[in-house]
Amino acid sequence: MTEYTAITFAPVQGFIEKSRKLRDLYGASIVLSYLSSKLVESALSQGLEVISPGLPNLQKGMPNRILIKGKFERNDVEKVLLDEWKKVLVICREWIEENLGFPKDNYSWSQTEEQKGKQKGEWERWESYTWEIFWGHGNSVDRAMEDLETRKLKRGWTGINWMGESSSLTGTDAIAWHQLGRTLEKGEDPGRSLTPEEKDALELFYRRLSWLLDNPDYRVGKPHLSLQQLRDYEESKPEEIGKYIAPNERLSIPELVKRLVTYDAIADEIDMVKLKPTKNDPEFKDINRNAGYWTAWFMGDGDKVGDKLQILATRNPDNLEEGDRNLKTFTDLMRNWGKEFEKQSDSFTAGEMRVIYAGGDDFLGVLYSKESKNQENALKIKPSDAFEWLRKLPIYWEQLQKDIDDRLKLQFTFSVGFVWAGHQVPQRDILQHCREAEKRAKSLGRDRVTIRVVFNSGQYVQWTCPWDYLDILTKYRDRNQKTGAEANWNHIYSDWAQLKARHAIRLQTTENNPIVKDIALSLFDLYFDNAADRFRKQRKWVYLTGKIDDETIVKWLDDLIEIGWQLCRSSSI
Repeated sequence: MTEYTAITFAPVQGFIEKSRKLRDLYGASIVLSYLSSKLVESALSQGLEVISPGLPNLQKGMPNRILIKGKFERNDVEKVLLDEWKKVLVICREWIEENLGFPKDNYSWSQTEEQKGKQKGEWERWESYTWEIFWGHGNSVDRAMEDLETRKLKRGWTGINWMGESSSLTGTDAIAWHQLGRTLEKGEDPGRSLTPEEKDALELFYRRLSWLLDNPDYRVGKPHLSLQQLRDYEESKPEEIGKYIAPNERLSIPELVKRLVTYDAIADEIDMVKLKPTKNDPEFKDINRNAGYWTAWFMGDGDKVGDKLQILATRNPDNLEEGDRNLKTFTDLMRNWGKEFEKQSDSFTAGEMRVIYAGGDDFLGVLYSKESKNQENALKIKPSDAFEWLRKLPIYWEQLQKDIDDRLKLQFTFSVGFVWAGHQVPQRDILQHCREAEKRAKSLGRDRVTIRVVFNSGQYVQWTCPWDYLDILTKYRDRNQKTGAEANWNHIYSDWAQLKARHAIRLQTTENNPIVKDIALSLFDLYFDNAADRFRKQRKWVYLTGKIDDETIVKWLDDLIEIGWQLCRSSSI
């Protein structure tokens, strides 16, 4: 009898989302890809066939949902995953213990030889309780996947519940330092604050870690600096510190691991994909976020990929071999697309562009101005340049859509969240805005992009549009009949604001004053070459906005004008 095994593990989204910096996000992504690749590698070593993901020998971007032809025992899956995760943790912990200059007996965060088999330390708890494994089995692909989904409904009570001061990001993580997990002396209050000496020791731990990682090739193995020497160094050269970890940062164990795996020597020891495969590859530090330098971020993924896998799995109930081939073709196409998309660093000619990760249909990237030694000469990317790049983004998946349609008879689309952010918007917030924008694009119908402009104050404006109507912003024609880069967006922006101020255009219904779209549509027709009238005749309003009511249409136009004024006007923000 033919058997199939479906595997996944959690928390994946949570592991990625709990990221303060781009480096954390990248580190989380390669840790997940590494663990998935080790599961795939183990299945192949047992002579099993991996149907999904495709390109099983490519570690980078490996999805965590795995489908295997044959039976991969649950205990084997769990053992491989936990052993590999343990390997990652041990290598990171030992690197710190060997290189930070604290005596080994100063470390309390891991179990001692005497405690083995009796009591776990902080690192061992993370070894055992970080991941929950889900496993499904059946005599067809859909039954294995259905079994997996059923088992996922069961709740695993194995998460770490740390009591005491904890991270604002997770609510449970404690600060990782060498005194974490220290046994209290008799009569010592567990809720007391750290003494001045302990605070100095904690600061020394992070300053040494920060100093070492800023230039590890030259500093590892050299005499260690005192706390005062490190403080003096920061004061004398503030611009040269914090490449990996800022001296005032405080990280939990998993955050520390995400940061450390981006150091090439540690990645090599783990056998993990390196951040910089070649010496001249860019660091994250080259993203210029100085005053006045805005950046554009894009996050997207394929629409209803799970549903498409289900369709392919059940399309040929009497021909399992054909179903397997179709699934393999689909996942091969997706992973090949992600692999090629990651190479598109030269597609943004107005500045620098980098894909942070592309794991099949998931991707995250940034458009930015590159750091310059002479900041006065560093060029700022214009919002209109970023918009022009966004408008052409669908070019990169046109061939994929055609291949999937030709070979599998499936329609495949992408939804993207695009964020144009001021330099003071924290990176952690930008990632959250990206996720929210992408989610909004999906919730309003998919095959869309949500553009969100986030100001330094944290306020934002946004607009969602189907990809095939995104170029409506390029149809704008001002009062002088100028279009494109020469058009003056102040004309429609000021007219719209005046009409709103006089309540001729309302965005909210009040008593006896409902929202009416007529004046808004007339103004839109005036500046956009009768576009509103065309949309009405072609019955496109529902497709564009999701609804046909006056309120939805007027708010969609209001968002369009806000985004058009921010991104398409000739002067930069």
